[in-house]
Amino acid sequence: MATEFANMTLIETFGRNVRQARKEKGWTQEQLAFEAGVKRAYLSEVENGQRNVSLDVVERLAIALEVGADMLIRPPEDEA
Repeated sequence: MATEFANMTLIETFGRNVRQARKEKGWTQEQLAFEAGVKRAYLSEVENGQRNVSLDVVERLAIALEVGADMLIRPPEDEA
């Protein structure tokens, strides 16, 4: 698994972690976008590693997902 994520940028890692946390809650992108106060298309770009987000958005997503902001930028455990 570490090999799969070894070359991911921080933006890609963030997006992957947001997607994983969202799916663990059983939410759609639309539900998370509403809770975090962002547009669904924007969230899609975040999850696909195509959008560089501000710290404000990191905070809003973390609060909505009920996780620490650090969890959203952390690489997979076996990569660290």
